[in-house]
Amino acid sequence: MKYVKIAVIVLFIVSLGLYGASWLKEKQEEDPTKPKITSDREVLEVPSQYEEAQLLEGLRAEDAKDGDLTDQIVVGSFSQFVEKGVCNVTYVVFDSSNQSATLTRKTKFTDYQSPKFTLSEPLIFREGASGSAITYVGANDIIDGNISSLVRLVESDVNYRLAGEYSIQVEVTNSFGDTQQETLPVHVVEGSNAACQINLTSPLVYIQKGADFDPGSYVEDVEDADGNVMGTEGLTVESGVNTQEEGCYQVHYQITNEQGLEGETWLTVIVRE
Repeated sequence: MKYVKIAVIVLFIVSLGLYGASWLKEKQEEDPTKPKITSDREVLEVPSQYEEAQLLEGLRAEDAKDGDLTDQIVVGSFSQFVEKGVCNVTYVVFDSSNQSATLTRKTKFTDYQSPKFTLSEPLIFREGASGSAITYVGANDIIDGNISSLVRLVESDVNYRLAGEYSIQVEVTNSFGDTQQETLPVHVVEGSNAACQINLTSPLVYIQKGADFDPGSYVEDVEDADGNVMGTEGLTVESGVNTQEEGCYQVHYQITNEQGLEGETWLTVIVRE
């Protein structure tokens, strides 16, 4: 009895498949011509924060039986970048006989920028304290948004038990295959918590190559160990940033005020085209 049931089920599935194939063949015989998608431009230009309607600009779909199918066109897929900021977008449309047409055209994101790394805090650690620099590293992408979960540690020479200057190499790739790598400086410093803290507007900034750079403008305030805001008297700034050359640089901020309270921090600066 069990095998009879199985045979019936198999026969039903086969029959259903044959019926579907027959129905599709019949439809295609009724309408032997496929629809066609055309574009009025070879390359579409859109902003990185595009609306779907912008991706459909300049397209038209026609079918011999159904007529104008332009409003039925949908975005099928994006390729990875064929060059920076440029990908292939494939569109698809179906007619009433379930016949399809596709078209692929280049799409350029006019304001595209490669992914940028972010830091939640300066990469400064007290000698012997627990911590891991990679946990402070994130990334943002102009198309994908927050891609911090995709950041990976490539290499690290940091010894958190010994004061010194170290670095980590990090990497991130967005959905279009644009991979960015950066070597970020890490500082392991002697002593317990500093007597005062220099707060920056951001621990990592990107500067366009050739742009003006004022390291003092990134100082937000200075606090003592109890969180009380202090003045910036006695603050010194040492900058190694060269905005004429792409690369990763540091700015060292240090303070010793009249009460003898000391503190220091570093700003990471990445210069890009």
